[in-house]
Amino acid sequence: MEKMMGMVLVVGVAVSALGVTNRITVPPLTLPEGISQGAEPGNWKADSALLDYAATEKAARAKEASGQFAEALTLWERVLDRTTCTEEQRGKARERVKALRPNVQINRDPGKAQRWNVLVVVYQEVKGERTEADGTVKQIHQTFTDKDFEQIGKSLAGFRDLVFEWSSGILLLDFDFVFVEEPITRIPERKAFPLEPRDIAQEYRKVADKKKFDTVIGYVKFKGSEAPGLSRPWTAAMYGRVGELGNAGFMMIPWGPDYPYRGELFGEMELHEWLHQIDDVVHKRLGYPRGTSRNPDDGRTMNDSRTDGEQEYKRPPDCTTWTLFYKHIMTEHMTRQIWSELAINPEVKPGGGKEILP
Repeated sequence: MEKMMGMVLVVGVAVSALGVTNRITVPPLTLPEGISQGAEPGNWKADSALLDYAATEKAARAKEASGQFAEALTLWERVLDRTTCTEEQRGKARERVKALRPNVQINRDPGKAQRWNVLVVVYQEVKGERTEADGTVKQIHQTFTDKDFEQIGKSLAGFRDLVFEWSSGILLLDFDFVFVEEPITRIPERKAFPLEPRDIAQEYRKVADKKKFDTVIGYVKFKGSEAPGLSRPWTAAMYGRVGELGNAGFMMIPWGPDYPYRGELFGEMELHEWLHQIDDVVHKRLGYPRGTSRNPDDGRTMNDSRTDGEQEYKRPPDCTTWTLFYKHIMTEHMTRQIWSELAINPEVKPGGGKEILP
């Protein structure tokens, strides 16, 4: 541990296995149940060449008919990530992927997963004043408590666990922490964020020579019981990539003691914002056709708020979490090959890039 410029930097200790810092403890990785059952996954990796749709689809059906579920799953994934076909054909392939995944094992060994490095920047205090419409001056003061840190640790663990499971054990989030002791004093007049990419960039530059990060998260406390709080937006903020952060994605979490919201899961908000970044990486940087990933807002913004645009996913009427929609994106739209290609600055586009478009 070392102190620098009004903050405490803890590098390399907040990893998936131990997750301990002097302020935030991230519980150990929880392996999901049931994924050790089923067929061995075999070699699911693909090279860059495009494949013929008809031949690949025929081979997938033949393997499935003969009970070779692992081979069939791989071939249906090849339809999605290595053939030129229509959206209707992709939809049928996703149906088969959904049916076959429970029959095929995923990686359960964290040591075999590739790391996605996350820098967590905690702004420990917000302190300032704001003039209200009636001319009165409102004093703002929020400070993170031990209970807040405990909840953040649980949220980060939940975020990490869902990513590990729904990427088929291919991607593991690795957390490092920066605690900024100097108070945030820029108080917005309306429902807005007091933290911008330029603020994060200032802290990022102090650690950029130590490690390359894929995502940067800034936590700011908006609400609490100890003093007047900030007017909190309903949503967190997400930038797909920020040049000043080495093209890492950036999310700002407007923290409050009511997180997670009633019925939601620990890490659900972080996962939602992160999937915006993944959507950017898959389509704009890896060059896959639109729809290979999905915008995590899609489940909420269609005319039928419980259905995504393709009518592939319907949120159960009694469900209080959107994480099942995120699972739909991560396990039915995204293939294991695509998860293995994720990087904030990929060197090459996969098999034909935009040529895969139908």
